[in-house]
Amino acid sequence: MQLNIGKVTAPPAPDSLLKVYGYYRVILSSALLTMYLTGVATRILGAEMPQLFLGTVSIYTVLCLLSLISLKVYRATPGIQMLFFMLLTDMVAITLMMHASGGLESGLGFLMLATVAAGSILVAGQLALLLAATASICVMLETLSTSMILGQSKESIFPAGILGILLFATALLFQVLTQRIRLAQTIAAEKAIESEQLQQLNESIVKRMRTGIVVVDRQDNITLINSAAIQLLGGQQPGKPLGAGQPLSLVMPLYQQLDRWKTYRWLRTPTFKTSTSSIEIQANFTSLHQGEDKQTLIFLEDTRSLSQHAQQLKLASLGRLTGSIAHEIRNPLGAISHASQLLAEQATDNSQAKLLDIVQRHCLRVNQIVENVLQLSRQKIPAFQKIWLRQWLKKFRNEYMDTQRTPCIIEIETLNKDIQIFFDPGHLSQILTNLVDNGLRYSEQATGERWVRLVVCRDTGSELPFLDVFDRGPGVPFEDQNAIFEPFFTTSHEGSGLGLYLAKELCCVNYASLNYFGEESEDRHFRIGFSHPDRVLPRPQS
Repeated sequence: MQLNIGKVTAPPAPDSLLKVYGYYRVILSSALLTMYLTGVATRILGAEMPQLFLGTVSIYTVLCLLSLISLKVYRATPGIQMLFFMLLTDMVAITLMMHASGGLESGLGFLMLATVAAGSILVAGQLALLLAATASICVMLETLSTSMILGQSKESIFPAGILGILLFATALLFQVLTQRIRLAQTIAAEKAIESEQLQQLNESIVKRMRTGIVVVDRQDNITLINSAAIQLLGGQQPGKPLGAGQPLSLVMPLYQQLDRWKTYRWLRTPTFKTSTSSIEIQANFTSLHQGEDKQTLIFLEDTRSLSQHAQQLKLASLGRLTGSIAHEIRNPLGAISHASQLLAEQATDNSQAKLLDIVQRHCLRVNQIVENVLQLSRQKIPAFQKIWLRQWLKKFRNEYMDTQRTPCIIEIETLNKDIQIFFDPGHLSQILTNLVDNGLRYSEQATGERWVRLVVCRDTGSELPFLDVFDRGPGVPFEDQNAIFEPFFTTSHEGSGLGLYLAKELCCVNYASLNYFGEESEDRHFRIGFSHPDRVLPRPQS
């Protein structure tokens, strides 16, 4: 995204300045008229030609009032021609009043300075110098006419020349100042546009970031939160809206993490969950010092995305390790198995046959362990596909039941409309085969019926899809629930202890999670938590 900062032209004459000058004209003309009518300055105002002064100041006052009323009523900035005519009217009126009062000696000529200064601000370029030249000509003509009519000496022309120089100097000075002011206004306008566009760009970036962003003030109220943070924290639930102005205590686990960080800033914050069914979240905090308002910036990361690169390194290391172990185990294991088969062919005693059968079964078990470890280490990059879960589960059920020698019941329940996931179909089939095998076996042991139910749903908080696998078995004992996904842990004498571990690792490779929920005996189940199908980071191809 590029910033489109267009060329900003210099703004027109400010309405506020024009109105100020309009008030000045009304006050000046009214003051001169009042002073003349009350006889305050009769020796100066209209001393030579009273009728000319009274007529000029009266007409001038009316024109000033009309121009001010038009500015207030129409609220439109006059054009350059109208401005020039208004300023020219001021010059003519001041010249006539100065002439009626005895010329430059009355002091009214210095009122031209204010008119020229205002004109240099209100109009730009050569028009400002034209106003100064016009004012100078008016002063010179009035001085010459006064000298000729009243018979004054021509020495009064010198003060008129000095006033003309002052008028040009005033025009040049205010023109330079006005240009600098307009340049500063242009730069300020460009900076304002650039700042606004940068702010919009920053807001767009924050909203589209996959990392959750939350900003809280010193009272722990949310001032900014993006959509990724809302999804991670489950803020889309009807009774739990998250947004600017809401207290962070609505998400108590994160609020507790923030309180812990304020006290022990040197400690790394642990991961947390907003609910039992949500994903694990890693929060990182940093202070934003903005004067007295000390804000805190919180970064929220899905721990599954954080472990993606570590997963690749772990698989590479595991591959090298298991390759050497399998080589060292398989050779002697093959010799033991072959020797036991030869002995079994020659055995005549039932006790010897029983012992040899034990050897054969454990050889097969060890070989299965080696196969599982090798399978884990040889994992290829997942062939991700978008899968409609309900349709895929029906196909999986048919294919699975075709491989079973004994009847089984696999129920499929979809609590939402058909859900799409992003997963490797082969890996998903391998994971479900392991979970369904376990579920059918433990259901049969407990009830005599091979039964499993698959429930497809979507988390109401994070909007992430998940798949639950229920059975009618006794469930995993509470003391073993934290260990069932560890390698080589098993409660069965026939199991290798790698099935659930392999299933969990396959889930991690596909950016999913596998957990066991066993709070209630009738609700114990395994859950596969899928990532959002449109937010999975693609793996690099090798």
